[in-house]
Amino acid sequence: MLIVSGPVLNPRSAKKREQILEAAGELFAEQGYAISMDAIAVRAKVSKQTVYAHFKTKDDLFDTCIRAKCTANQLDGSLIDDSSTMREVLCEFAWRFQNMLMSDEAQHTYKTSVSQADTHPELAQVYLNAGPKTTTDMVAEYLGHNVEKGVIAIDINLRDAALQLLLMLHGKAVYWKYLGQDSGESDEERRVYLDRCVDLFLKGYDCQEMASSS
Repeated sequence: MLIVSGPVLNPRSAKKREQILEAAGELFAEQGYAISMDAIAVRAKVSKQTVYAHFKTKDDLFDTCIRAKCTANQLDGSLIDDSSTMREVLCEFAWRFQNMLMSDEAQHTYKTSVSQADTHPELAQVYLNAGPKTTTDMVAEYLGHNVEKGVIAIDINLRDAALQLLLMLHGKAVYWKYLGQDSGESDEERRVYLDRCVDLFLKGYDCQEMASSS
């Protein structure tokens, strides 16, 4: 079931909104951004007017679909509320993040944005804002929270530091997957890689938790 935050709706209207999002997500993945709102309405089993009543434009619908994917993988909230150590928080986040990137839906969304970059540059901006930018901001917020607590010393722009970590977390698994290949790594091997990325990042910025454990 696809659940996203939004306006408070009555049960019947909320169900139709969910049908539209699920149908749109499937069709964007199958056929790319060129899919029509009419086709989405047919797949969702609602009228075209109902689709536009919930989403004013296709960009709006595409944006919401991307955010829904982040929500489903618990990448849309705040890491600050987790009282675990930085390493524990970031290692768990890393696992969820890489799994999300490797999903068929995430791959199709990325490829759709890239393939339409020349003719629909605004689509790439929607993708960046709803996906990478939102995730980067969330990690940057968490890093800043720990800088203020004196847990870690980051001497560069927090968003740049967050991006350093996020790019490392793609790893071979995601790179190979986006080229249609299997990296051959087991879940255990992927976890070891991700944990080491987190350790490298934390040690590079003199995380006090790492210093006390060594």
